[in-house]
Amino acid sequence: MDKKLVEMLHLDLEPVGIFFGNTNAKSDLEASPEKRNCVIPFVMAAAKGKITSMDEAGCTCPGSGVGACFGDGFTRLNPYIHIMLSQGLGDKAPDGAPPMMKEGERFFCSSEVAMKWRKNMPFSEKAYPRIVFAPLSRWREVGTPDLVFIFAKPDQISALVTMQGFHNGKALNTLAPFGAACHSIVYAADQIDKEEPYAIIGLFDISQRSNALKDYLSMTIPYILWESMTKDLDKSCLTTHSWKNIEKRL
Repeated sequence: MDKKLVEMLHLDLEPVGIFFGNTNAKSDLEASPEKRNCVIPFVMAAAKGKITSMDEAGCTCPGSGVGACFGDGFTRLNPYIHIMLSQGLGDKAPDGAPPMMKEGERFFCSSEVAMKWRKNMPFSEKAYPRIVFAPLSRWREVGTPDLVFIFAKPDQISALVTMQGFHNGKALNTLAPFGAACHSIVYAADQIDKEEPYAIIGLFDISQRSNALKDYLSMTIPYILWESMTKDLDKSCLTTHSWKNIEKRL
C-alpha cells in the first residue's frame, strides 16, 4: 500500500524514511566533515534512490545540526545566527563577509525578535550518533523509519493535508513552522511521542529555495501518520472525480 500511495499521488520523488540513531545501515553517501553540508541535498539524494547518512561532525552547517536533530547546532557553530537571520551586522561585518551576514536574511525585524524564534526551537538529540535517509523502495534494508519526508508539489500537498484528517475528523492536523529547509525534521521529531501528532509542512526557507526546490514543498510526518495515510486508500479523496481532474496536470 505504501507504493500505491506514491502512485495515486503521482509523486516523482520517493518518500524518504528518516532513521534516528542508526549505525548499521550501509550508506551510499556519507556527509564529510571536511565540507559544508546542507541536509536537504542528502534527503534529495535519498528521494532519488540512495541511502545517505550524517553524523554530528558531518553536519557542518549550524542549521543542519539543528534540523538533523544533533542538539543545538546554533550555539556550537554560529552563536550569532539570530543576527544573520535578522538585519545583519551592517558596517560591523568583517571584510569579505557574505551578504547574508552583512545585510542579514531579514526574516525577522530585529535580532531580539530572531532570538525569540531561536529560543523556541524544539532542539532534539534523537539523531545521535547518526541519522540515515533512505528511499521508500529501500526501507527494508534499514528498518522502520521514525519519520517520513515527502517532496510534493502544491496539488499533492493539498491531498496530503486533506488526508491527515481522514481517520480523525480534525480540521487542524498540519503545522507550517518557519525554519531552515531541514527544520521540518526537528519539528516533526518533536511530534513523535505525542498522542495526536501533527504533520509538518516545510521548505519555506527562501535562502535555500533557489537550490533546485522550485516546484516543491515538503511534508514530514511521524511514521504512525504514514501508516494512517496508507490505509483505506480505496475510500480516500484520491479516488474522487475531483482528484481525477487534478491528475491530468500532474
